[in-house]
Amino acid sequence: MRKWMVIFSLVFFMVGSQQAFAQQGYQKYGRIATAVVKEDYTGEKLADYKYDGRKTLAGGKIEDAFTFDVMKDGKEVSVKVRIVHNPAKPNDLSISVNESQ
Repeated sequence: MRKWMVIFSLVFFMVGSQQAFAQQGYQKYGRIATAVVKEDYTGEKLADYKYDGRKTLAGGKIEDAFTFDVMKDGKEVSVKVRIVHNPAKPNDLSISVNESQ
């Protein structure tokens, strides 16, 4: 019985730490996306972003997607930011920014 309690505790701890790591990971890329949008839309009103989710791509790459609502020339536009990164190469990022009305 004691053996099962130890195994259950270990599994519970591992699952909890993975969730915390995943949340911390997308927040890092959220800060990067925010910096890019602030740079592209200097002086414009920027609302908080919405995290659209994470996709696993070929070659071990991961894509995190974000949506920002920005006021541009008195009109609200939606700005989509996608950041593709590889956990094995943390400094290798690909960032795309697309605007839609």
